[in-house]
Amino acid sequence: ALYKQGQGSTNFNGFSWSAANQNTRNSGFGTKFLLPAPRFGFAYDLKGNGKTILRGGWGQFYFTDFQFTVGLDVSAGVRSAGLNNTTFKDIAATKVTGDLPTLAAGVNPNDDKRGRTQSYSMTLSQRLPFSSILEVAYVGNKSDNLLNRAGPGALTAGINPNAVPAGALFKFANVSNLDQGQIDSTRRYQGYQDLAIAQHTLYQNYNALQTTWIRNRGRYNINMNYAFSKSLGIVGNYDEFNLRNNYGPTANDRRHVFNAAYSFELPTFIKSGPKMAKGLINGWQFSGITQVQSGVNLTANTGGTFNVNFNGATLANGDSISSNTVFGTPSILVTPILKCDPSSNLGKNQFINGSCFSLPTQRNQNGGSVLPEVFGPAFFNSDLGLYKNITISESKRIQFRFNAYNFLNHPLYSFRNDGQNTRLIFNQTTGKIDNPIFGTATEKQGRRIVMLTLKFYF
Repeated sequence: ALYKQGQGSTNFNGFSWSAANQNTRNSGFGTKFLLPAPRFGFAYDLKGNGKTILRGGWGQFYFTDFQFTVGLDVSAGVRSAGLNNTTFKDIAATKVTGDLPTLAAGVNPNDDKRGRTQSYSMTLSQRLPFSSILEVAYVGNKSDNLLNRAGPGALTAGINPNAVPAGALFKFANVSNLDQGQIDSTRRYQGYQDLAIAQHTLYQNYNALQTTWIRNRGRYNINMNYAFSKSLGIVGNYDEFNLRNNYGPTANDRRHVFNAAYSFELPTFIKSGPKMAKGLINGWQFSGITQVQSGVNLTANTGGTFNVNFNGATLANGDSISSNTVFGTPSILVTPILKCDPSSNLGKNQFINGSCFSLPTQRNQNGGSVLPEVFGPAFFNSDLGLYKNITISESKRIQFRFNAYNFLNHPLYSFRNDGQNTRLIFNQTTGKIDNPIFGTATEKQGRRIVMLTLKFYF
C-alpha cells in the first residue's frame, strides 16, 4: 500500500521505519497482549497395585525469535560498487549506481504471531520380573509460527512479494539467455529485485513410538531403548509460491534408533582362600554401549535434488533446462523426473537408484518440489569395557581397565564429504545418468581401538 508506482526504489519506496514514520513501531513485528500456555498432565494406576501406570500430557509453549539484522540495517539511499586499481581522484569522480536494491529481510507489521510448540505424550509403564520396568510411549510435538526470514513464500501475500510470476518469462523469445533487466521487468514492484519479508509461516512436527526397558538394581544395570519416528517440516526454498510444496522429511529424520547401555558386576568366584587369588579373580565389572541407527536422509542432505546437474541438457524446444525455461520464473526449483522408487532395486552398497531419474523435456514438467526420502547407510557401533579394582590398603588401590571401541571392528559405509557418489549428473547428449557410482557408498570408515589402562591410587 505504501509503494508508489513510477518512483522505483527511491528512498526505499514502499518500506517504512520508525525514523521515517513515527507510527512505525521499533520492534517491526506486531505484539500480543496475552500468550496462553496451558499444560495438562495425568497419571493413573490401572490395576491399583502400582505396577501398571498410564501417564499422559499436553502442553503449549511459546519462545522468542532469534535476533536478526540482515537487511534491517540497510542505510536508506545508499548504493555501493566495487572499484579496483584506481586513484582517490578517480574515486571522487566516479558516479556510483550499483545494482537494484535487494533487501535481505524486511518485516510484516501485521504479523503478531510468536513461535509455538505443542508437546504431547502417552506412556504405559509396566513393572516386570527381574526388577525391571517396560515403558511404551507415543511422543510427539508440533511447532508452528516459526520465523521465516528468507525462505519459501507464504500462502497469501508471500515472503517474496516481488518474485517473478510463474510463466512470466515465457513472453520472451529466448528464455535461455535473458539478462537481469528483462527478468526484473516482469516483477510487481519495479526498482526492486527479490524482496524477503520475514514472517512467522514455517512449521514442523515430530512423532515417535518410543520403548524403554530399564533394570537398575544390584549387580545388573541395563537400559535399552528403541524409537520409531518421523520428523517433517518445511525443508527448503523450492517453491516460493506454495509453502506446502516445501514440506517433507527433515534432514535429521532417522526412522529407527536403538541404544543399549549395560553394566554387570561379576559375582564373587572365590569366597575364601589366598588374598592374592581373591584379589585377582573377584571384583570384575563389565560394561558396554551399543548403538544402531537408520541412515541419514540423503534427499534432504543433498539439497533436496541429490545435487542434480543437468549439464547443459535441453528441453524438446531447445531451451537449456533451468527454472526460467521450465517454469518461466527463477522462484521454482527444477527437479529430475521420477520414473520409479529411487530406494528400490538396489545393488550392493547402493542406496539411490539413479535409473529412476530422467530429464524434464517440456515446460512445467517436474519431479516434485520435495523428492522422495532415501536413507543412506545405517550406523552401528558397540563399545565394551572391563574394569578391575585391587585394594592394597585403605588409601591405596590399583585399577586395571580394558576398553575396546568398535570392538567388532564393524566398517561403516559412507558418503563422506558429499563426494561424487551423491551427485546426480546427466549426460548432455544422451540424457542418461553420467555418474556410474551415483548412489553407491564406495568408502568405508571406522576401526577397532583397544586401550589398556593401569592406574595406581594413593
